[in-house]
Amino acid sequence: MSDHHVEVLRQSLTWLAQGKSVWLCSIVATYGSAPRPRGALFATDGLCRSGSISGGCIEDAFVEKLARGEHDAPLSLLDYGSHLTPDGSQFELPCGGSIQLLVEHLMPGDEATQDLNRWLALQQSATSFVREVRIAQRERTYLSGERLCGDEPGVVRLAYAQRWRLLLLGISQVSEQVARLGQAAGFEVLLCDTREAYRSDWHWGPEQGGIAVQWCDPERFVERHATAQSAVLALAHDPRIDDAGLMAGLESDAFYLGAMGSVRTSERRLERLQRIGDSSQAQLARIHAPIGLPIGSKSPIEIAIATLAEVIAVRHGIRMRLRQDAT
Repeated sequence: MSDHHVEVLRQSLTWLAQGKSVWLCSIVATYGSAPRPRGALFATDGLCRSGSISGGCIEDAFVEKLARGEHDAPLSLLDYGSHLTPDGSQFELPCGGSIQLLVEHLMPGDEATQDLNRWLALQQSATSFVREVRIAQRERTYLSGERLCGDEPGVVRLAYAQRWRLLLLGISQVSEQVARLGQAAGFEVLLCDTREAYRSDWHWGPEQGGIAVQWCDPERFVERHATAQSAVLALAHDPRIDDAGLMAGLESDAFYLGAMGSVRTSERRLERLQRIGDSSQAQLARIHAPIGLPIGSKSPIEIAIATLAEVIAVRHGIRMRLRQDAT
């Protein structure tokens, strides 16, 4: 789940605790080109803002409407987009797409606070859930799982999946940069190693706002934490760490497996994994190696950027060109 949602919900609770009204906007649907995905959040107390639904243009127009006394209804749907019938609430997006918003006008009090606290707790948990809002009845409920029922007039249902996770194998300069970028991108980041000699090489622990190293066998680490929302990244450049973690990754539902190293190193690794684990070519084809998009990266930060870009592309179902096809 995204840190973006957590930040918006926390800020909304702060405003309510200060006795302020809050307008909380959720993207219900997008058509054509739109800068933010379904479920993205934006909140304002009429002056300050948190989150984003368009990168600025809709947010500015929405706050201007609030200044004119509009959007006082407790719950409403609002359309922004040039191709819809003008009704006074239209706004032409520069990208040419359109966005439908659920607007919740929240007043200070126990009802709004309790609902946002429940939502926040679910966002921070490892569970998937659906938030259902019945506009006419002003009812909000939370359903377990991610399955959405059919469309129902006057009912908005938004699914929130388990948070995406990066499982990093091995302490290295690259893994530190991947951890920093991954956390900034909203991933939950976990790291394991078994090499005590590398303990002092990890410079981004909890005291620096980073993560703690889990000192355990990589195969157990992957078995314990890998889900369908996980990416397993072998970044140790040490077969004792990388191979064991990748073998466990091949047996998991992880959506992405990647290993750092040159083309020749990657070929040797695949040969070892096939020999040790009797893995099929189809199974081994799941491993992205050399890891990351082919952008000519050399430094740790460049390798981290290429790696995270490929993970994000795979997460969104985008198949990038294979290296042998690249020019």
